[in-house]
Amino acid sequence: MTGVPANATVLNTTVLSNFAQVDHIELIADLLRLVTVPAVQMELTEGVETHRYLERAVTALEEEIPVIEASAEAHQIEQSLLEMLDPGEAQALAVADDTDGTIVTDDGDACATANQRGIELTGSIGLLARSVEDDRITATTADTHLKRWIDEAGFHSPARDFDAFLDD
Repeated sequence: MTGVPANATVLNTTVLSNFAQVDHIELIADLLRLVTVPAVQMELTEGVETHRYLERAVTALEEEIPVIEASAEAHQIEQSLLEMLDPGEAQALAVADDTDGTIVTDDGDACATANQRGIELTGSIGLLARSVEDDRITATTADTHLKRWIDEAGFHSPARDFDAFLDD
């Protein structure tokens, strides 16, 4: 697909992997102006051999989540970001930057770079919180997902209990 939407919501590998791991890609597939980039698709495809659950993410990219080609401007941004980020993070962040969009990532370096560049940012926990707020899942289910990410996938979270992320 070409034609990147303005204010794109650009998924990175980490978030797609997390939601595939708990078999709930649908919680992210309906985000507005949702896209991802070829480098993320490649990372997921390469990871299927060792992490079978990534097949769910690869299938979602084929059926629900557009994989877009970046503009020439985004490619220039990407080249400068490759000095400090992996290809998936650099490409996704470049598209978010170029479209005045949002990067959806849990990668620490990508988050720091997004903050430095003034790019809107969210991650897996933010999307879980949104799903609870929208009554798509319960806080108990979100807590179960978070704990699975931590225990089974090595996810680094500032808190182990999802309640810590809910507004009182």
